[in-house]
Amino acid sequence: MDDRISRSTHRTFSESEELFASVGGNIASYLASIGSDISLVLSLDGVIRDVAYRDAGLERYGIDDWIGKRWQDTVTPESVEKISALIDESAKGMTTRRRQVNHPAKGLPDLPVDYTVIAIEGLPYRVALGDDLRTLAEIQSQLVRAQLELEREYRKIREAETRYRTVFQKSDQPILIVDGAERRIVDANLSAVKLLGRPLQKLIGEAPTSFLERSERESAAEALSESQHSGTAKLIRSRLSEPGAEQLISIDPFRENGRNNLLLRFIDSEPGEGVPGEDLFQTLPEGLVRTDMKGVVRDTNDQFLDLVSVLNKDRIVGRNLNNWLGASPVDMNVLLSRLREEGQVRQFSTVVRDELGGSRSVVVSAGVYHGNGEPMIGLLIAEAPRRESAVPAMQPGGLASGSSDFSQLVGRVPLKELIREAVDVIEKMCIEAALRQTDNNRASAADMLGLSRQSLYIKLRRHGLENFGSGS
Repeated sequence: MDDRISRSTHRTFSESEELFASVGGNIASYLASIGSDISLVLSLDGVIRDVAYRDAGLERYGIDDWIGKRWQDTVTPESVEKISALIDESAKGMTTRRRQVNHPAKGLPDLPVDYTVIAIEGLPYRVALGDDLRTLAEIQSQLVRAQLELEREYRKIREAETRYRTVFQKSDQPILIVDGAERRIVDANLSAVKLLGRPLQKLIGEAPTSFLERSERESAAEALSESQHSGTAKLIRSRLSEPGAEQLISIDPFRENGRNNLLLRFIDSEPGEGVPGEDLFQTLPEGLVRTDMKGVVRDTNDQFLDLVSVLNKDRIVGRNLNNWLGASPVDMNVLLSRLREEGQVRQFSTVVRDELGGSRSVVVSAGVYHGNGEPMIGLLIAEAPRRESAVPAMQPGGLASGSSDFSQLVGRVPLKELIREAVDVIEKMCIEAALRQTDNNRASAADMLGLSRQSLYIKLRRHGLENFGSGS
């Protein structure tokens, strides 16, 4: 019979030659050609007379010791009824349907096997053919674990979404979520619905600028576009078309699904309302400071306290902001001057000095509004991106940039000439930096540099900077 078996087996029937000898060769060939991972020869009362299996790894389950035992005694308790059903069913027909049972093994997971029992006419024994389901069971186990993990993650997402919706809708501050590319409203909270006087369904898909007065829509659209493309926060002042209330609008870009979307928060700036409130201060991720027109601090948030390393507001309120903002008091003077002339300033580059002697580059956006019956200044202070600096680095014209190259001139050029040339280069760099920071405002640049306007014009001619910033 071994010559007729086409599949390799680890163990073949060794105790049943006389059994197969009593039947015809065609039946023996039929049994031998049926492929299965485990084969059992069973007596009519369900006792295992012989076993065969292909995989050598199955030997660990003690299959060889099943010979002489009742088939029910080799399976787990919940599989006993299935074995009885297989035996009863085989007594009624030639072949049973398949049933999965589990064989226990000490120190190993249960061995799952899918059995069918064949009763062959003329053979006083039955043959159980089983397929090893360990691989399938492992795949099923992995699938169950993956499904449970997905359910846990999905539950976390739902819980987080519920918390977000609760906080979003319970906020007293009107908030709009705007699609950065389309500039259309995609979500709004209940406070925004109340402020704009439209139901949520009619807000979705509308342009946020459509709720502003016509004369201010273009500038607001430019601010939205600039914030979305630059990734920096903006603070603008505008007036709603209805009910006509003046608002400070904070524009904060955030990353979502691979693009920059916008978070718009409305801050009531009508006289006598006391703007902005404490809740707003603590929600903004940037430093926010409120001052009078002279730069004296009236209020600030915790983020600004972190920037300047101050423990509480009491150490800041009532003092001039130039104690912390600007490389020198001139920076604050230039900023206040531009605010008085233009009403708002965007992307003003400067530095913040903390109480520990350190400093960091920041970008300031500021605007003038009316609070408690007097003009006030709101300043949004954000750390500058690492690629930027308060004063752009420049290569001195006419001199080598490396100190080693400059040192090569020693001995060939008199020291006085070297010093004079270095001073000229530094002076030119400082003038150019001042003109850039003041948007080419010559009076403000002279104030920043501590020069008279006449002295500045003399130096501009000397360094060939008369047409600086003219685009030529």
